[in-house]
Amino acid sequence: MKAQVMDEITPMDESYGHIRRALPLMSKYNIPATPHNYAVWYRYVSGEDLGLAKAIDTLIEKEDMFLYETNEDLYRRFCSETDENDLKKIHDDLRNILLTILKGVTELTGHSEEYESFVTNSINTLAGEPSVEEIRTVMTQIIEKTRALGSFGKEIRCKFNETKVALQELREDFERVKSEAYVDFLTGLANRKAFHDALIEQMKEAVDQQKELSLLYVDIDHFKQFNDKHGHLIGDEVLKLVAKKIKGLVRGSDFLARFGGEEFTVILPQTPLENARVAAESINRLFAQTALKAKNISTTLGKVTVSVGVACYHPGEQPDTLINRADRALYRAKQTGRNRVVTELDLKKVV
Repeated sequence: MKAQVMDEITPMDESYGHIRRALPLMSKYNIPATPHNYAVWYRYVSGEDLGLAKAIDTLIEKEDMFLYETNEDLYRRFCSETDENDLKKIHDDLRNILLTILKGVTELTGHSEEYESFVTNSINTLAGEPSVEEIRTVMTQIIEKTRALGSFGKEIRCKFNETKVALQELREDFERVKSEAYVDFLTGLANRKAFHDALIEQMKEAVDQQKELSLLYVDIDHFKQFNDKHGHLIGDEVLKLVAKKIKGLVRGSDFLARFGGEEFTVILPQTPLENARVAAESINRLFAQTALKAKNISTTLGKVTVSVGVACYHPGEQPDTLINRADRALYRAKQTGRNRVVTELDLKKVV
């Protein structure tokens, strides 16, 4: 009988064990805790993919660094088709824990009919395609309900003690993953997904409040050549520096994000196009006047300039329309010599 019980809860134990093993390994090898990286290392510790295990073991044996390109290559080769990510795994693990709780309630007490019904409803919720908020609500409620079981006696409290701890840790993991899913690991800025969500929200507020809204599209000039000349590690430091400098110039209400590569975007609420142009020129001027120097060596890296495209929101248009207009302005800035600011009004002029 004991063997049967152990077999039934093993999937939950194994899944939870994989979660707790993956994170320390990622920390040991200085791997950012992004959803893609987490998917790779969860799959690695699970032993499900021999090809992935061999690839990672080889890198470890060679003492190779797990650079951004290396991590993305591992995800693309071994995990992209399965689309395995943190939120999905936490969803599955939570569902298994709920099943274990339900089994324990059924076996140990006849006085928890209401609680049993709650767990059953929670499982039904997780069986579909729950939203992030639904998963978080289930986590919060199940911890509270399980804590309330303490009044039913010592036997039940002992039975569920480990489960409550596991649920709490899973909820903390979930909150961390949710946060990291919206953060660019290199610069610490909001990432492209967070930018899109913020832009949609700001466009809605602009309409509701009848306020103007502008967008800056910033690109580091000749960044590929800079990387080729100085190397990707110094290139990464430059990206972090650019992010820090721009962040120091924008207002607290503005939304700065790394759009991708060497591109950054800034959402400017309650800002007309002309004021946005002034903000863009401040960013452009700062970098044009700043010379970079590599740390710990005497090498001067020279100036890193930026080009900026500026557009304003036209009520009723889609987010991509606004982004594309700012992108076209940025392209015009590069087309006409770089290290300059171009607004959407300039697009009407003949080059």
